[in-house]
Amino acid sequence: MTRETWYSLTLKEQLSNIHGEVTRLIRARNNYLSGKSSQDYSESYLKKIHDLIEITCEDPKNKRRQPELAAEENELRAWMNQEVDDEYILRYWEQYTKAIS
Repeated sequence: MTRETWYSLTLKEQLSNIHGEVTRLIRARNNYLSGKSSQDYSESYLKKIHDLIEITCEDPKNKRRQPELAAEENELRAWMNQEVDDEYILRYWEQYTKAIS
């Protein structure tokens, strides 16, 4: 997706796309930890999520949302460090997406 296409989306649409990547991140990590997958793809999903959050922050219409978006990324780091569980991070994203709409 090009920067222009991403910028044409509303913030809600951008976050919905990121939320989808978060769901895939959790699924990939759980598949690896449970032995369903021999490779851990979570780092690649985390990188993609980081890139999407970064481009969302750079979108001129989202300038005032940058602190909230940084908090989103911090929550994902907490999840990666196993400081919060899957249910928490999914609820966190769902609540945030609803709150900004």
